[in-house]
Amino acid sequence: MNLPLKKSLLVTTFVALSPIAMAAQSIDKRIDVDDTLKLNLQVHRGEVTIKPWDNAEIQITGTLDELSEGLLLEKQGSSVTIEDKMPRQYSGNNKDGSKLTIMVPKSLKLNADSVSASYTVNGLNGDISIQSVSGDIKATQLQQDITLITVSGDIVTAQLDGKTRLETVSGNINDQQSLGKVSYKLVSGDLSANSQASEASIETVSGSASVQFVEVNRFNGQSVSGDLILSFNRLSSKANIDSVSGDISLTLPNDMDARFTVNGGPGGDIDNSLTQDKPQKSKYTASRSLDFQMGNGSADIALGTISGTISLKQN
Repeated sequence: MNLPLKKSLLVTTFVALSPIAMAAQSIDKRIDVDDTLKLNLQVHRGEVTIKPWDNAEIQITGTLDELSEGLLLEKQGSSVTIEDKMPRQYSGNNKDGSKLTIMVPKSLKLNADSVSASYTVNGLNGDISIQSVSGDIKATQLQQDITLITVSGDIVTAQLDGKTRLETVSGNINDQQSLGKVSYKLVSGDLSANSQASEASIETVSGSASVQFVEVNRFNGQSVSGDLILSFNRLSSKANIDSVSGDISLTLPNDMDARFTVNGGPGGDIDNSLTQDKPQKSKYTASRSLDFQMGNGSADIALGTISGTISLKQN
């Protein structure tokens, strides 16, 4: 008795292409959706733009990859799947791919995957996850839980607000004016950010990070073979910053309230321009250390390096 009911909830549209039609095909499809929309999106290559609108439906316009076998548009309950069907094996010579604009309700759960397609997304509210192998990701004004991951593409974001995770292996990340909690992770790319996050973390390997924070409660930074250039207008609770074979530059206001624990480690050095306190050299090793306090010492800041230089500066 349940099988016919399940079938009645499944709506599938498949726009198939002729195997001899190699020109890109125009597409214009719509489908009604529920308030609790879960959108699964898969486009292998090309460019995808996702925008919000006030209609309780999804609209897909643009052109399909000239090698596309068709566009799958399937609805089951509150879930909608959009997939640009490609041959199991295809040449990567065609760089154009699909060019799609997808209009969606502002509030949704989005899970998007691609091989080399680039995504541009703005103005959405919900659990947003976008992952690509070599495509770029651009996102603005997203809210709630945000995960953006690409292997060799770049990530450019602005005005994100929520719990944000930005990751790339060999691409770069540029983040501007994001709020909430943010996590940056890079392997061989560079990070540039002007952040308004209340909590933040940075992990980088063989790449540099240059970030200016407005007001942070908690911060954690780690770098291997890369430099961390950090500036805080205000840091109210705790920061842990470490590097191996990389330099740390930390700029703070001269009215900072914090206790500092600085460990130069083996092969490291400490340059303190915040106060008159001087680093002490260990009696038994070549490492240097420095402990001091500014103001009432309400925040705890710990820095450590191996084979790097820690520089403390004033705004």
